[in-house]
Amino acid sequence: MVGLAIAVLWAWLVRQPLWHTDLWGHLAYGRLIVENRGLPALEPFLEHSVDTPLVDSAWLSQVIGFVVIRWSGVAGLQLLFATLVTACAVLTMVPVCWPSRVGDGRAAAHPRAALAGAAVFLAAGWQQLEIIRPQLAGLVCFTALAAVVARPGKSRWRTTAVIVLMVSWANLHGSFVVGWLLLAAQAAGRICDRWRRTGCWSSVRRDRVVWRRCRHLVLGVSATLLTPHGLRLPVAVWEISRHPNLRDVIEWQPLQFDQPQARAMLVASVLIGLLAVVSRRRGRSADWLLLIGLGVSSLWTSRMLAWWAAVAGGVVAFHAAGMGCRRRHSSIRPGRFRPAITGLVVWGLAVGTAPATWSALDSAEPLVARRPAVSAATPVEVARWLVEHPPPGMVLAAYEWGDFLLWQGPVDLRVLVASHAHLIPAAVWQDYMAMIRLETGWRERLSKYDVKTVVLDRQRQAGLLEMLAEEEDWRRDYRDERCEVWSRNP
Repeated sequence: MVGLAIAVLWAWLVRQPLWHTDLWGHLAYGRLIVENRGLPALEPFLEHSVDTPLVDSAWLSQVIGFVVIRWSGVAGLQLLFATLVTACAVLTMVPVCWPSRVGDGRAAAHPRAALAGAAVFLAAGWQQLEIIRPQLAGLVCFTALAAVVARPGKSRWRTTAVIVLMVSWANLHGSFVVGWLLLAAQAAGRICDRWRRTGCWSSVRRDRVVWRRCRHLVLGVSATLLTPHGLRLPVAVWEISRHPNLRDVIEWQPLQFDQPQARAMLVASVLIGLLAVVSRRRGRSADWLLLIGLGVSSLWTSRMLAWWAAVAGGVVAFHAAGMGCRRRHSSIRPGRFRPAITGLVVWGLAVGTAPATWSALDSAEPLVARRPAVSAATPVEVARWLVEHPPPGMVLAAYEWGDFLLWQGPVDLRVLVASHAHLIPAAVWQDYMAMIRLETGWRERLSKYDVKTVVLDRQRQAGLLEMLAEEEDWRRDYRDERCEVWSRNP
C-alpha cells in the first residue's frame, strides 16, 4: 500500500509544470559557476546590486540544477522535482513505516499512520513544496536528519550521517540553521523527557542518549562551517533573513488566515492535538519544541511553513501509530517481500510512462524552457519576442520574471531587479516598488534609471500599464494573454 502511494505521488508530481520564480536565477548562477569553475565574487547579473562580496549559500544546488538541465533539459528538472518532494514524504514516514529492530524482533510497522503523516506534510506545506529551488534540497536534508536522529540506540553510522547531512545541507542551501534547531530540540527534548520520567538531575547527567544528542549538536554545527565561505556563511544567512527588501516578498511576510496554507496549518494543528489526546503514546518533548518553535516562525514568515509541515507530518504519524495494536511482529514474515516487489513494479510503470522520462532522454535544446513543462505564469513567449527584438537600455520587468528573462532572454539584457531581492540596494528596491505601485514620483524614477522598456504582468501590474497607455512618450510593442511590453519613444 505504501509503495503504491509513493509511486502514485511521484507520477503526479513529475507531471506538474515547473514554477517560474527562483528556479531560473539559480540555474543562471549554476551555469556561471560551471563555466568559470569558481564562485562569483560579486553579484554578476544585476547592474544595480550591492557592492559587498557575494556569499552564495546555495552554490551546490545551483551547480546540480544546471548539470541536470544541461544533460536532460527541463524534463530532467521535472524528474528531479518529483524525486525530491517524494523523498521528503518518504522520509517523513520512515520512523513508523520502517521502524528499527527491538530485541530479537522488529517493532510493528504502521503503514496507515505513515500515510496519514505524509498526507499532512504535503497538505500543509504544498505551497512551499511546489517550487523547485535549493530550499527543496534543504528540506530533504531536514527530513533525512529527523529520520536519522529519531531512531533509538547507539550507532556510529548515525553520527557519520549527521555530519554528512549537515555538510551537504550547508552547501546546498542556507536553511541549514533549521538543522541546528532540530539537533538542539532533540537534545533539549531528551533532557526534558528524562527529567519528566525520573525527576532526578543525576539521571539526566548519566543518560547516554542526552550526551549522544549533545555530541550530534556540536558536530552538526561544526560541520556547517565546511563550505567555501566558512564563518561568513552563518552571518550572511542571518543578514539575509533580516534584509528590509524581503518585507515586500509575500513568502517572507507573516502568515495570513485567508491563505490556504494557513488554514491547512490550523487543521493540522487541531489534528495533532486530537491525536495527542487519544493516542497511547506519550508525546516527545522534542516534537513539541519543534512544533512550537517552527510554528511561531511560520506565523512570523510563511516561508518557514515547509519545515513545520515536515515536523507536523512526523508527529501525526507517530501518534496515529499509537492508536493501533501494540503487538510486535517478527522480523521474518511469510510473503514479506511481496508488497516491496509490487511497489517496485508500480514505480517502474510510473517512471516508464512519465512524459518527462522520455523527454529527458531526447532533448534537442536542453537549456530552452518550453510549455507545458513550465508554469503558465512563465514568460516564455515574451522572452522569445525579446530575443527577436533586443531592448536597448534598462528594462523594468516584474521581479518574479527577471530571472527567467536573464536565463532565456537576449544576451546582455539589463534588468533592474530580479527575484534575489536581498542583493538589490534598499534604495533601488524601494524605487522599483514605487514604480510598480504608482506612488508619487514614479515617472521621475523611470527616468532616473533610464528605463526604456517595461515588461509587466497584465494582471498584477495593470495600473502601471493603464498609466503608460496615457503617456505620449510610451508605446506598446507586444501583448499576449499574460504580459505586455512597452518602450519609450525615441
